[in-house]
Amino acid sequence: MAEIYRSRFRADPYGDKDAPPDSDYRIFIGPQHPWAEEPAHFIIHLKGERVVEADIRIGFNLRGLEKAMEARTWRQNTLLVPRACGICSAVHQNVYVRLVERLAGVENDISERARLIRMFSLEAERIHSHILWYGILAHDSGFDTLLHISWRDREIIMDIVEDISGNRVNPALMMIGGVKRDIPKEKIERTRPKIDHLIKQVEYHRKVFTEEASIRNRLENVGILTKEEAKKITPNGPTARGSGIPFDVRKSYPYELYDELDWKPIYYPEGDVLALTLVRIDETLESLYMLKQILDKLETAEGELLQRVKTKVPEGQYMTRAEAPRGEDIHFGMSNGSDKPERYKIRAPSLGNIDATLKRMDGEYIADVPVILRSYDPCFSCTNRIMIINKTTGEKKVMFQDEFAKRAIKAKKYNRSIF
Repeated sequence: MAEIYRSRFRADPYGDKDAPPDSDYRIFIGPQHPWAEEPAHFIIHLKGERVVEADIRIGFNLRGLEKAMEARTWRQNTLLVPRACGICSAVHQNVYVRLVERLAGVENDISERARLIRMFSLEAERIHSHILWYGILAHDSGFDTLLHISWRDREIIMDIVEDISGNRVNPALMMIGGVKRDIPKEKIERTRPKIDHLIKQVEYHRKVFTEEASIRNRLENVGILTKEEAKKITPNGPTARGSGIPFDVRKSYPYELYDELDWKPIYYPEGDVLALTLVRIDETLESLYMLKQILDKLETAEGELLQRVKTKVPEGQYMTRAEAPRGEDIHFGMSNGSDKPERYKIRAPSLGNIDATLKRMDGEYIADVPVILRSYDPCFSCTNRIMIINKTTGEKKVMFQDEFAKRAIKAKKYNRSIF
């Protein structure tokens, strides 16, 4: 009988109930900790200096974004949905507008030029996200020199994003029906040399990670997750591809014009933190080469930048997805025929990668925990769910949206407690 993997998500804040019997003691990381910019509570069970098991509690930062979207029109949400994640703002916007275009029946009317500009924004975002990540990984590994070098070079892609959109982090170029800004010829010409220069710099970053012993020894053979283990725990994005799973939404389920570009998905079979690093560095190079192809195609691409779309979206429901820098980003939208969504759901990639990352800690030294935690590029603002605490009994219960909604409806109907 196949082994069933036990989830590491916990409701117990102290880890007493779920502590493995062979652990001596436990330490806590978070929910407020200098290592993490966002709140999460990690419970690390130890035997000596070795990790026996690591668990997690989330739910400290629920912003209610999905509910806020249901109170706004489809058009207004075009500017709200990028706030789901700061570094993945373009991909959240892309998935959203493609979903609405499908519901509105105009997905085939988007011009080639508009799609190319969308792809340029998506790949530029992937580049600056990956460089930011492996710069912080270098910092967590004690190699601050590489942090400063990589972040200095990251400014090149940030300048490109600002030039084409007016913003550095949230380009907000996409609209329902196309894009709101063009990339004219003069911008294309001044962007090309910047891309060529950044390619050389990223190649140097790769050389440092692979040849400099002080950082390679901190990452190689650390936090190994085999391909077989990954298939059981089902991570996504670079976290899966670092364990040898060759799945990339852009290649497996192409959207926009990704099937017309010459590129290959990146994956490594080793499954350690170094493999995860090389996946992202090589993906950064692939994305830079894609930007060059997109600029070449924009020289001759034609079509209107923005198609007219009615404010009221026909009744229906649809799910769409894209490859975000952290992995597979999934959106589900439901329309009742009005100008506002009846229901909207976002499943960001980080939620699917937490269990796999905690599994990587098993048997590792406590000193390696920071780089292992960093390895999946955590984002909790788009991950958190809700926890209900009964003030009278102290009972704690983690709930997902459907169960919480059912309990809330019954509580209101019968004027009773949600428990």
